[in-house]
Amino acid sequence: MQKVGENLVIGDSGKAYHMNIYTKDTQFNDFIAGVYIISEVTHSGERYIFLDETNNIYPLLKNHPKQRLLDEENYNRISFHMNASRQVREAIVKDLLSALDPVIS
Repeated sequence: MQKVGENLVIGDSGKAYHMNIYTKDTQFNDFIAGVYIISEVTHSGERYIFLDETNNIYPLLKNHPKQRLLDEENYNRISFHMNASRQVREAIVKDLLSALDPVIS
């Protein structure tokens, strides 16, 4: 799983979260927990499509429950913030949802 970049995403609280950036076809390793953002990046900017947390990114993205909707939105980027604590991940998602207002909830 080779990242193509890094980014800081700012939550509603003003806190910045470090994200590693990957292409949509990246094959992730098993048992990596964290917060992920699925987006479409174009010349005019980034459109946030979906974000959530998971305790294991690989099987989730291999067979995402909202895959059809994600494909319809033409996503091309996955940003990922590793964190092992479910409680922390849930707090990050809440903070980012308010700030990013993704297309799919």
